[in-house]
Amino acid sequence: MAAKLISTGFRLTTLPENYVRPLSDRPRLSEVSQLEDFPLIDISATDRPRLVQQIHQACARFGFFQVINHGVSKATIDEMVTVAHEFFGMPMDEKMKLYSDDPTKTPRLSTSFNVKEEEVNNWRDYLRLHCYPIDKYVHEWPSNPSSFKEVVSKYSREIRELGFKIEELISESLGLEKDYMKKVLGEQGQHMAVNYYPPCPEPELTYGLPAHTDPNALTILLQDATVCGLQILIDGHWFAVNPRPDAFVINIGDQLQALSNGVYKSVWHRAVTNTENPRLSIASFMCPDNGAVISPAKPLWEAKEEEAKPVYRDYTYAEYYKKFWSRNLDQEHCLENFLND
Repeated sequence: MAAKLISTGFRLTTLPENYVRPLSDRPRLSEVSQLEDFPLIDISATDRPRLVQQIHQACARFGFFQVINHGVSKATIDEMVTVAHEFFGMPMDEKMKLYSDDPTKTPRLSTSFNVKEEEVNNWRDYLRLHCYPIDKYVHEWPSNPSSFKEVVSKYSREIRELGFKIEELISESLGLEKDYMKKVLGEQGQHMAVNYYPPCPEPELTYGLPAHTDPNALTILLQDATVCGLQILIDGHWFAVNPRPDAFVINIGDQLQALSNGVYKSVWHRAVTNTENPRLSIASFMCPDNGAVISPAKPLWEAKEEEAKPVYRDYTYAEYYKKFWSRNLDQEHCLENFLND
């Protein structure tokens, strides 16, 4: 079973066959451009109307943006990065105590995306944690490194507060009451994926993660400060999102696309690999309550012309999440299954 993980510390010179993508589905890294006008938003700004406008423009155009002066302390971020590197640097037999290929298990260390469903594997190992309520899940988290539970608890709490702050701004940017999202999404769950991408012998042949959208409401990503890897699809072209120190990358998940009636986009994005350096990223996911009913906000379509109707049908988040995990990551946008007839 240990062979399933790729964070072994041993460097391969050729890519194993089960990671090689078909010729038609490869990263074509030479064709990727740098994203020059990627939004960078100071969310501590006191000019609220301008801040809300910046959020609206970013969500409608890119579905992604970066935030600075976000309230998560540098010490908290540095400790989180350190303990994550320590975890993936542990001996294989220690890590394998947490290994599972069952996507319903919490917590779990796994590899690729959904090894039971996919035909080609992805060059990634990851630790998936449930982070809210912390008291319910913290006892399940790794005990090694020794500081893991304390550090991740602090990081998770600060990230959750940031998530609520951003959801308020997104609600206002749609012309809704600032607590609209929070009310609709219910008692939000919070998950974390600590992603580890070892150096890859042939980055042109595989992905860390192939193109996908996120099934949740909002994702808060801490990129590796020194290694590029995140790319987003804009107008049919792939663009690299270079890391910026002390910034988080925020992206709209499928549920906010549905709630916005398609005004905001849950954009395709992917992770690529490189031959030289390992890359670490820490993604925190704000997730609707399983019983939350997701439907386009009435003020966004009810006041339109008579023929207007919600783009998506009503569904529960539990229904959506089950559908998302029953498929390959890079199939059609999962929201396509929930369009109104």
